[in-house]
Amino acid sequence: MSLDHHLLEKYWAGLCTPAERKAVEQWMSEGIPEESYKLRSPEPESIMKDQLWQRIAQARQEENEIQQSAKIVRMPIWFRGFAITAILILTIGLGIYVLNNQSPATPLLVYQELVLPLGKKASITLSDGTKVYLNAGSRLRYPKNFSKTERRIFLNGEAFFEVAKNPEKPFYVQTKQTTTRVLGTRFNIQSWKGYFDKLNVEEGRVQFTAAGCIDTLILHANMQGVFDGHSLVQSVVNSANKIAWTKGVMVFNDTKLSEVTAELERWYAVQIHLSDPELANYRLKARFDNNPSLIDVLQGISFALNIKYQIKDKEVTLSR
Repeated sequence: MSLDHHLLEKYWAGLCTPAERKAVEQWMSEGIPEESYKLRSPEPESIMKDQLWQRIAQARQEENEIQQSAKIVRMPIWFRGFAITAILILTIGLGIYVLNNQSPATPLLVYQELVLPLGKKASITLSDGTKVYLNAGSRLRYPKNFSKTERRIFLNGEAFFEVAKNPEKPFYVQTKQTTTRVLGTRFNIQSWKGYFDKLNVEEGRVQFTAAGCIDTLILHANMQGVFDGHSLVQSVVNSANKIAWTKGVMVFNDTKLSEVTAELERWYAVQIHLSDPELANYRLKARFDNNPSLIDVLQGISFALNIKYQIKDKEVTLSR
């Protein structure tokens, strides 16, 4: 597998597939990059070094926090040296290096991150004018200013995009499993842990690809692409229903109750328990308008499926 700055960015953002992560870490352990890179930046060398070491220190702190309860594995001293070198190279890979045969200087890409807790939604406008509506429980990582050749952001969760048109600079949305490429259009992406990635197009033309999959989908308005972990599948849908959440509307069209409860947990920051595992396969067809309250939704579900609900603090139990 060849390494380029896109793969390094994915690794840094924690969005690599297991195969991609293995390839990058193999490259790291060797200690020598496959290709030679030059660092070019308008910043003085001393400032660049400070910025790089700050990122390395931050990465170490985040890793320590994550692994506090994990088993400690001691690395040989020689590998630690290579690891530090690799982190430095990965930091450079966030946008401050170019290939030897490229002459224009590449400015440092400063990344920002918007992380939403459960129960909260938000919208932002990126530096190119693109509008992003982020659903509850989602995370968006994006550069403060895009590079000269492309616009690439990273998503965990769900977001609706109104991409500003720029034929000279394609817009990419990278998730852990898929890549969406557009020039200017409107679409919705779902990339939740434990669920298939879904792309729904409201307007324009969108390219949809997945890691380790040879398929490529070209989707138009009212079309959906799904990556099931092995292949890409397209279908015709009502895109208005897929983006209704941006207007405070919940639409369920023959949706499994297990998926409905997952959506409710994100919307209302609650935990929902099913007293009977068979309830997970119940299917719901319903619509809730005007930013409905949790009580309104639970009453509607209770009536439609002939089930009961009980609320205690931030926990909900559904039963027959």
